Amino acid sequence: MNEKVYVYGDEFGTSTLKSNDVKNITHFVYAAILVKESQLQNAKKVRDEISEKFFKGNVLKSNSKILRNEQIRLEVLDYLINNLKFIVYLLVIDKEKLDKEKGGLRFKEVFYKYFQKIFVSQINNNFSDFEIHMDNLINEKYEIELKNYIAQNYQDNFFQKYHISDDTDETLIQLADVLAGSYGRVFNKAFITDNSEAIFDKLQPVTGNISFFPYREDSKLFVVNEEKKIDQEIYNIVRNDALDNFEIENDIIIKSVIEYLLWYQKVMPFRYTQTYEIINTIKNNTGKEVSVENLRIIIKNLRFKGIIIVSSSSKSGYKFAVNKSDVHVYFGHYLNYILPMLKKVEIANSVFLNKTVGDFIPLEDMDELKSLVETLVR
Repeated sequence: MNEKVYVYGDEFGTSTLKSNDVKNITHFVYAAILVKESQLQNAKKVRDEISEKFFKGNVLKSNSKILRNEQIRLEVLDYLINNLKFIVYLLVIDKEKLDKEKGGLRFKEVFYKYFQKIFVSQINNNFSDFEIHMDNLINEKYEIELKNYIAQNYQDNFFQKYHISDDTDETLIQLADVLAGSYGRVFNKAFITDNSEAIFDKLQPVTGNISFFPYREDSKLFVVNEEKKIDQEIYNIVRNDALDNFEIENDIIIKSVIEYLLWYQKVMPFRYTQTYEIINTIKNNTGKEVSVENLRIIIKNLRFKGIIIVSSSSKSGYKFAVNKSDVHVYFGHYLNYILPMLKKVEIANSVFLNKTVGDFIPLEDMDELKSLVETLVR
């Protein structure tokens, strides 16, 4: 029998659409922390410990002055992850896209109602026995409307599974608040700091599901640096080639590598995912262990299939190209090997040319290599 799952949700942002949002919150984030019933008491204990250790016994709030110190935020997340078994579900809503909608999403009651339905659907589809507690949103009248609206879209007993609660009554909602606010600092440019990538890295292993709305493959992605730009044509070429290979690939390890790099390209397009992260993901997804050398062979073979997996001499790890700069890095990486090799060939050729007084010139018998070496002196 499947163990009951408890879901505690909160949000980051407001229903105000982007064009009118004075806080410049471009992406609204729903976050939920999911714990099994066997972990429920431990979850409450960990929440209390975090409160005492970091918040002087007070309510956990992501927008508190305490967590404006992002080193403390990282410590809180670290403590949570190390002391509790849980996963995170996210729904990230691009409000810039919603600005183009002229319908009811302009009104906060409809906004919340519509996206609660999407968010709850994820959980309803994945678990048979669960209980949801979402944070208070607007007012008591609206809470009743929202619960009725959601209940009408699911089985008869769903109403009993879904609760709108106060975070002082259901204290684990406070953990969802911290998680939503932390991810809000990943997806909203106005809140980006030097620690945003570290926050993402910390949470990524426990984030079981990220959904985006509106969902389109060519939609604007969520970037951590406004200076970095995605070239949509390059992005689509690389992504579609990878997806095509994924569809025809039969090896579960290779499929796992492609899928992981695709996920990172979508969520953190400028980050190089580390070798150990890919290896750990392969083990989690397939149960198989892969060495660093074997992973390099997989990457090499994927490149021979035309998939542009970028690696850099100045940064460790791999990523799919998302702009022309990435493509130049890809080519430059090989240039760093090709030019020194050609130089060595030129030097060796000169050794024999000079010491045999022209009787033996190795490159004279190797037209293709000769042409390449000649490019060095043109």
